[in-house]
Amino acid sequence: MTELKFKLPLFWKFSLAIITIVLTFGSINSILIYNNVQTALQAETEKRALFIARSIANQITSSILFEDYISLQNIISSIKEIDENIYYIFISDNKNNVLVHTFSTDFPSELINANTIKGNQSFNTQLLLLKDLNNEIILDVAVPILDGKVGLVRVGLKETSIIADVQKTVNIFWLMVAAFLTVGIIGALIFAKFITKPIKAIQSVAENIELNQIGKQEIPQIKIREKFLNRIKMLFRAEDEIDILADKFNQMILRLDNAYRDLQNAQSTIIQSEKLATVGTLTAGLAHEINNPIAGLQNCIRRIQNDPSNVEQNIKYINMMETAVDKIEKVVGNLLNFTRKQSGDFISLSINEIVENSLLLVSHRLEKLRISITNYLSADLPKIKGNKNQLEQVFLNLLINAIDSIEEKNQVNPDCEKRIILSARRESDFLKIQIQDTGKGIPKNLLEKIFDPFFTTKSPGKGTGLGLSVVYNIIETHNGKIYFESEEGKGITVNLLLPIYK
Repeated sequence: MTELKFKLPLFWKFSLAIITIVLTFGSINSILIYNNVQTALQAETEKRALFIARSIANQITSSILFEDYISLQNIISSIKEIDENIYYIFISDNKNNVLVHTFSTDFPSELINANTIKGNQSFNTQLLLLKDLNNEIILDVAVPILDGKVGLVRVGLKETSIIADVQKTVNIFWLMVAAFLTVGIIGALIFAKFITKPIKAIQSVAENIELNQIGKQEIPQIKIREKFLNRIKMLFRAEDEIDILADKFNQMILRLDNAYRDLQNAQSTIIQSEKLATVGTLTAGLAHEINNPIAGLQNCIRRIQNDPSNVEQNIKYINMMETAVDKIEKVVGNLLNFTRKQSGDFISLSINEIVENSLLLVSHRLEKLRISITNYLSADLPKIKGNKNQLEQVFLNLLINAIDSIEEKNQVNPDCEKRIILSARRESDFLKIQIQDTGKGIPKNLLEKIFDPFFTTKSPGKGTGLGLSVVYNIIETHNGKIYFESEEGKGITVNLLLPIYK
C-alpha cells in the first residue's frame, strides 16, 4: 500500500495542535461551567423563591383568618410588581380552592395540583413546564400557612433568567477561549517562524550543494540567529537543538568535503594503478613495436658503415632510419601520455583520435592473434566532451577485454571468427559508440556484477578485476552511460554513451 504524503508547514501543524487542544479543553470546561453555574443559580433561585413564599405566608395569616381577600390580593400583587422574575403568586385554602392570584386572565386549572405539600414538609419545590403557561419553564415553590391548616402560598419564578445567566457566563468563557486561541495562533506563527527560518537556511544550503563541485569550491557554511530581526547583532544567545543541528550540519559538510577529496585521490590512484597494470599487459606488444624499428636502425647503420661513400644508398637508409625513429617516438609518446597523470579538465575531443591511439597500443596483440578490426567510425562524427587520457584508458581496457575474450574462445575453438567491430552514431545529446567482439561472451546472470571491483571472468592470474570498475567510474564522471549486451558463446557488445560537446 502506497503511503500518502503531503506537505504541511510547521505553522499549520502548530496552529492545528493549538486549535485542537484549546477547543477540546474549552468544550470540556464549557460543559462543566454550564452545569456548575446552572446548579449554583438554581440553588440561589430556590432560596429566593422560598424566602418570598415564606414572607408572604407570614404577612397574610391574619388576612386569611378574617377572609380579607382584598388585602391578600394587594399584598401578592405588590410583591409581584417588585420582582420581574416572579411569574405568578396565588393562595389556596386547605381544600385546594384558589383564594387570590396574580394572573390577569383565568387561573390555569392544571397548576392547582402541580405542586403539593405532603405530611410534615415545610416547603416543596417543583420545576414545571405547563402548556397553559406557553411552555414556560417555572420553578414552583409551595409553603404551608399555619402548617397547612389554613392553606398554601405558591410562588412561581421564571427559569428563563437562570438559563440566560448561564448562557451569558458560557458566552464570556468562549470569548476568553477565542482570545486565547487568537493569541495561540499568533504565538504559533512567531514560534514557527523562529524555528523554520534556521531550518530553511539549512535546507537552502543543502539544496545548493552540488556534489560534483565538492572539493572544487568553497564549502557554504550555515549561519543562523546572529542578528535579532536581521538587524541588531546579538551579544549573547542560548543555543538550542536547532543551533546544534546547524553546527553538526556544517561539520557534516566539512567531513563530506574531506571524504570526497580523499575519494577523488583514491580514485585517481586506482586509475593510475590500473593504467600501470594495463601497461604490464601490453609490455610484450610494446617491446615488439619498439624492437622491430630498432633492428631496422641497426641494419641501416651497418650498411652505411660498410659503404660510407655511397651517397645515394646512404640517403635511402637515412630516410628509413628517420621513419623507424618516428615510429618509436610515436609508440613511446603514446605510452608516456597514457601513463602520465593528467588534469581532470574536460575539453572537446575527437572519438576517432582516441580510438586510433588505443588501437595503436594493442596493435601487436591484434596482429599476433590475427584479429581483424572493422572500423565504421566516420570522420564527421560530432566532438565529445571529456578527458582525453581517461577516455583512452576506457577504450584501451574495453579493447583488451575484447581481445582476451576472443583469445580464450580461440584456445577452445581455433577455427572461431576473430573480429572486433567499432561503430558510432549520434543519439540526441549523446554519441553512442559500440564495441562488438566475437569472443566467448558473458553469462546473463553475471552481467550485473561486471562493474563490481575485483570481479573478473578471466583465468586466474590474468587481470586485476578493477578494469571495468575504473571504466564505469570514468564514464559516470563524464555524465555518460555504459551497458553490456552479451550472448554466451557469441560475443559481447559494449554500448557507450558520451555527451556531445556544445
